[in-house]
Amino acid sequence: MDGMAKVDRAVFRLPVVALLIPVVLAVFATPLATVGGGWIWLYALPVLVLVYVLITRTVADPTGVRTSGVTGLHRLGWIEMDGLEFSGSRWAVAVAHDGRRLRLPMVRPRDLPRLAAVSGGSLRFDLPADSPAEPEHPSDRQADPTDGVTLKPPQAPPSSAPEGSRPGQPAE
Repeated sequence: MDGMAKVDRAVFRLPVVALLIPVVLAVFATPLATVGGGWIWLYALPVLVLVYVLITRTVADPTGVRTSGVTGLHRLGWIEMDGLEFSGSRWAVAVAHDGRRLRLPMVRPRDLPRLAAVSGGSLRFDLPADSPAEPEHPSDRQADPTDGVTLKPPQAPPSSAPEGSRPGQPAE
């Protein structure tokens, strides 16, 4: 694949090997589930885990991000997004201008370049100027890969910045 190829969609989901979890659960539930009576309901757990593994995902395209999971489908456009957070969660949380928060399953800090490429420039991440872009040795990496990474939508043209700017945003 060419490094300059345009990316129009990115799908983040659990790896295929995660399908082994419900299989293992079904194997371990079988001795009790086959006894009879109400034990057959033990098979519900592997089925629920299978459904979770199959439907939980985040899809990013040039218009925004869409998540699907056990709670349904949720969508957030890039123009509505204020940024992404990684604090206290395994996966990214998209924060909208109005304060809404949308968890992005399977999106981790290492996925930021892919997410930014799919957004078509609507979202970018900047590393601080005083830190190197990539450490020379893997053991030199920071404990938190999101330190110094900020995500923000492109700024409005300078003529409209005073009217539409929010408190706390630096003017360009």
